[in-house]
Amino acid sequence: MKPLPVIGAGPAPPICKWLRAKTHGVHGDPAALHALRDDASAIFWCLLTMSPAGPDDGLAHVRSCGASRVCSTPIRDDEVA
Repeated sequence: MKPLPVIGAGPAPPICKWLRAKTHGVHGDPAALHALRDDASAIFWCLLTMSPAGPDDGLAHVRSCGASRVCSTPIRDDEVA
């Protein structure tokens, strides 16, 4: 029998620097945003549009705001707090 994949195993994929979550202390911290990826009550938004959708009209969420989006701007290492 093939083992099931472990959720959260390995390094977290890069996310867009403009993604934010409506939670205390998460402002721009990639690790804190990734910790919310399975939180059903987390509310995400894009700083570029100030809405729950990004400039490409896709939903702002830690699972989708990454390199696959044309509007994504990766966080540089020197920008991480």
